[in-house]
Order: sequence, then structure tokens, then C-alpha cells
Amino acid sequence: MTIELRRVTADDWETWRPVRLAALAEAPDAFGSTLDDWADAPEHRWRTRLSIPGALDLVAYDGSAAIGMASGVPGDEPGTTELISMWVDPVARGRGVATDLIRAVVGWAAGADSHTLELSVMPDNAAARRTYERNGFLVADGPGDPLPDGRHEVLMRRDLTAERTLAAYEHGAEQYADRTDGHRSGLVDDLVALVTPGSHVLELGSGPGRDALALEDAGLVVDRTDGAHSFVEALHADGHTARVLDVRSDDFGGPYDAVFANAVLLHVARELLPTVLERAREAVRPGGVLAATFKHGDGDAWSTRKLDRARHFTYWTDQDLTAVVERAGWTDVVVRDTTRPGADERWLTVTARRPEEAGRP
Repeated sequence: MTIELRRVTADDWETWRPVRLAALAEAPDAFGSTLDDWADAPEHRWRTRLSIPGALDLVAYDGSAAIGMASGVPGDEPGTTELISMWVDPVARGRGVATDLIRAVVGWAAGADSHTLELSVMPDNAAARRTYERNGFLVADGPGDPLPDGRHEVLMRRDLTAERTLAAYEHGAEQYADRTDGHRSGLVDDLVALVTPGSHVLELGSGPGRDALALEDAGLVVDRTDGAHSFVEALHADGHTARVLDVRSDDFGGPYDAVFANAVLLHVARELLPTVLERAREAVRPGGVLAATFKHGDGDAWSTRKLDRARHFTYWTDQDLTAVVERAGWTDVVVRDTTRPGADERWLTVTARRPEEAGRP
């Protein structure tokens, strides 16, 4: 099934209305309105609804069939967005439609610089709650909206820190490329020293692509990836094969001989890094290599250096970073300070290997 998401406008009344009616027929009152509201609604009323400034209305299509919908609206509190009107046709459930819709709303909210995406779930809708939890939502403290029977809806939130950072790259790819010097990073030399010519390398966060070119010049084969569509599109325009890859959730593919991540994993939240490192280990062959850089320090912070939009960074000490890489199943872990003379930020470089399989010659 190929899913296409289309943004609904006030001129899409004939498309939008049947989808809304289908959702309400299955779950009346779930979206703050009833089937009769929509069945008898005058067109001008809903043209007004679909013209609300700052709102996003999406319909998911499988061919010509509308199989899902979702809406996002600015929240009551500054920096928040609400996910409303979420629905997937029962015949299309279990196929990733809800995830695609949620990702689209998440990206839109982050691009609008929202800090948090919120939604309310009926207290007895366990399936919906599991779907949202799989997509990064957590149950919030305190009750949601009151219900007529005295109960409350369950309020859920998703933090948009990572998505806001990704949005900074999406909107600032050209600016980032202009402000990045063309010199290859020292991590290139670190990796070249650990692999043989012809090795197949997965690059996480290719960005403008300078390190991939240097790796190829050294005789390696590079699979370019980035979380930002804008970087991937620029790489395509330059004649390179590249794919969008979210290190937090997407399959890395493989097996590769090495994973190369220069100034990328420093955007991963502390609690998520072990899982990402495990996924990287699974993407390489036994004996395969990890080469990555991180910022040295404690805690985390936002920064507008290099880009006008803020990006979020997680800082690591060499001891803590060594421990988390080892716990993720890597061996021969080396963490060292690779800060350039005169730099105002300290950097750490990590190299490690996936263990050889027992009994493997």
C-alpha cells in the first residue's frame, strides 16, 4: 500500500466531508462534534472551519480511497500544538497510516516552533493509547478534559525537542552548508585507519556531503543518509544516492562494515542513545566499526550557533560515553578528546567494534 498525505483546504469540501462523516459514524463524539453536525452542516460553516489560521488538516489516501485523517491546531498554551480529529479506516489499520499522519503533524508542529504536541484519549480506548505511546507520546500528569459521566479524558504529550532540531536543519540546510568549511573532518582519518579499502560505510547525517566525498576518495563505499529531507534532496541534486533516515526509529539497513556519524548523535537525547547505538551495532557485520563524535560537557542545551534556528545538543563526559557505548554491546571502545587548538567547544571522538561471533573463524 502506498500512502499519500494531502493537506485539505477550504476548497476540498467534497473530499473532506465524507471522510469526516466516516470517522464520526464509527466514533461519534470522539472529535467534539456529532454525525448530525456534519451531515447537516452548511458548506460555508466548514469552509470557515478549514480556513482557521495556523491549522493543519490532512487526509491519507490509498489510491483514490481516503483511509485516514488528522488535524493539528495551535494549543491554548504558547509553544504547544494539539493533535485532533485522528482517525484511520478500520480496513487500513496496522499498516502505518496512523504513524504517517502523526509524523506529518509532528513535523508541522516542530516547524512552527512548538515545544509540545498534545492530545486527549478516551479513558477506555487502550488501543489508541498504545498507538500514541509507540509514536512517542507519554501520559501527562493531571486529568484531561472532563466527560459527561464524570470521568476525564487521558491527556498525552510528545516532546518535540528532536523535531525542532530537525526542523532547524530542514529550514537552514543551505545556510548550514554555507557556514560549514569544506575540510574533511578528522573522523574520516579515524575510520580509514580502522577499515580496509572497499569497505561499505553507512553515514548517519551526511549533511552537505563533505565527509562522504572524503571517504570515497579514500576508497570506501558510502551509503549517504540524513534525517532532513532538505539535505537528502540537495545530495540528489548533486548526483548522489541518499535516503532519509531517522536514527531514533528507522531501520539502518546493512550489514555494513562501519557506521560513521560525525556531529550527529550529539542531537540524540541521553535516554535514547543506548537504543540508537544498539541499532548501529546491529547494522554492521561482526568486527564492524563505529566512528562518531560528540560534544564534551554535562547536561544539554540549545544553541543558535551556525543556524538562526536553535538546535538541541546533549553533552557527554568521556567516562559516561564510554560506559553507554560498552553497554550497547560494542567492544574495543576508545573515547578521546579531539578538540582543535583554540576551539571554544570541546569534542570527543568514539571508535569501537562489534564483537566477533563466537566460533566464527
